[in-house]
Amino acid sequence: MKAVDCYLCGSGNSEILFKQGGADKYLMAIFEKLPEKDLNWMICKDCSFVYRSPVLEENEYIRLYEKYDSNIFVDTTPDAYFDKIISLPLDKSENKQKIEWLKYVLEKKSPDKISTVLDIGCGGGTLLYSLHERIPSLEIFGVELNPGYADLAKRRLEGEIRNESYSSGVFNKKFDLIINTKVLEHIPDPLPFLSEIAEDLIEDGFFFIEVPDVSDMYNLSSDNERFSIPHIFFYSRKTLTFLLNRVGFSVLDARVYKATRNRAYLQIVAKKQRNKIPLPTLEKSGHVASKIAKTIKANMTDNSRVADEF
Repeated sequence: MKAVDCYLCGSGNSEILFKQGGADKYLMAIFEKLPEKDLNWMICKDCSFVYRSPVLEENEYIRLYEKYDSNIFVDTTPDAYFDKIISLPLDKSENKQKIEWLKYVLEKKSPDKISTVLDIGCGGGTLLYSLHERIPSLEIFGVELNPGYADLAKRRLEGEIRNESYSSGVFNKKFDLIINTKVLEHIPDPLPFLSEIAEDLIEDGFFFIEVPDVSDMYNLSSDNERFSIPHIFFYSRKTLTFLLNRVGFSVLDARVYKATRNRAYLQIVAKKQRNKIPLPTLEKSGHVASKIAKTIKANMTDNSRVADEF
């Protein structure tokens, strides 16, 4: 493992928010003897980006994802899992609720209909299934690294699914819409990854991204699995918008979605700009970082006073 500085601005001017607590099953799968290092979550005092340090080395990440989610259907069958998820009513289905919001934003922002969609990290295909239910004319594509999930998606979806690591051009076509949920927080170098997504979109194409929201830092305990070693960054609207702007996306709409188990997800719909938007600059925000750090350390549950600061 290695210590790192802020990915967003490169600053080493950071503060420890808290140490990850409890046993981490992912670390146990990588190391025979656990590293004798504190697993710290940090906040950059210059730009307020939240990240972990130390992080895994490249070869350690390879070992992690060789075993990651290898036993996903231990307590059920793949089809029972799929049927349970897609049959949930709207008020209990996170998939259907996010699809309704995505559809609302797209209809509000674009007069043109979406005809092709790619889901990067599509899992078992339940989100694509729900999207196809709402927009039956969609031609659907998915990429999923986990073979169990990929096999399930291939069987249950009317679309093209690849069981491989994503890279631009994997389907040799451009898409109207790309979806990426619960993935970016795992990516050590997110800018090249986002750039490849932009390459696979048509000009003026849409991008829907979902990541854990930084408000989890003060709504959950330090030993929550949310803070385990696969998660490298926690994004806010400001920090994720900065990254999206860097690769040529403009943000159309954003929200924080409150999910089960007291978890919060930041969801953004962005548009690929025909003409590159001006390169953004990071505002120095030491007072904001200090306020966020104080709030997280106090484990505040009423986040209404600081939500706009993130």
